[in-house]
Amino acid sequence: MKRPDISFELFPPASANGLDNLTKTVTRLKAFEPKYYSITYGAGGSGQQKSKDLLNKLSQDKDLTLAAHITMAGASKTDILKTVKAWRDLGVTRLVALRGDAEEPGAAFEPHENGFQDSVEFIASLRELGDFDIAVAAYPDPHPDSKSLADDLAFLKQKQDAGATTAITQFFFEAESYFRFVEEARKAGITIPIIPGILPINNITQLRRFADRCGATIPDWVSKAFEGLEDNPETAAAVAVSLCLDLCRDLIDGGVDAFHFYTLNRSPLTEAVCRLLSIQAEEKEAA
Repeated sequence: MKRPDISFELFPPASANGLDNLTKTVTRLKAFEPKYYSITYGAGGSGQQKSKDLLNKLSQDKDLTLAAHITMAGASKTDILKTVKAWRDLGVTRLVALRGDAEEPGAAFEPHENGFQDSVEFIASLRELGDFDIAVAAYPDPHPDSKSLADDLAFLKQKQDAGATTAITQFFFEAESYFRFVEEARKAGITIPIIPGILPINNITQLRRFADRCGATIPDWVSKAFEGLEDNPETAAAVAVSLCLDLCRDLIDGGVDAFHFYTLNRSPLTEAVCRLLSIQAEEKEAA
């Protein structure tokens, strides 16, 4: 069995201590030879500046391949393209292009008056700017703004046609959700790779907040697995690794050969899962 391609998502930390911890996380995860590390793009001026600073810092390590998140929310076309050009000059050739959230939670999204009107126009402009690998989001569970799965897939097809080269899914917890989505996507004419986004569960309460924002479904059996473990982090971590490993194995059995891990800047759970997947791959290759 070939070891699956792996990529990791990081976000800019808010403190110097957080930056130290992130640096250690990056170093530990290097052992799995990731295809790239993606850096999320903060909301607003200070958050976005932290993203730029982190990209600048990590780009100094020429052993790292970086992907820069870029959003169209709250910014003009000129500012967005200026930012992407600066990243291109750093040697960043991978982008994760996202619409971004509305300014107020739950409010309808409104594009910037001098910005891109939708993600399709946004991606087309990024494609004109250079030969980037452009990843976009995909949703096995419908996004809160979605009218239907058919509408979601029609829009994903438009993003593909505009220049997107990869889709990364929102997190999910049952392999069947991913395979159903991919089957429907292929029927809709979507041919780009659809990489499953994997989130090891560091904190079930935090996970529920994430799921509420993005429309992801947390199965009852997942919630039940963490009942009573609020004050038992060691057992919760063991459960998290087991659930995540089972999901990845089910996906591999179904033909998946790449994963994108949402690390939340913490390496232990992601590292444990990746280590076990790597060992399993090595044993199967040797058999």
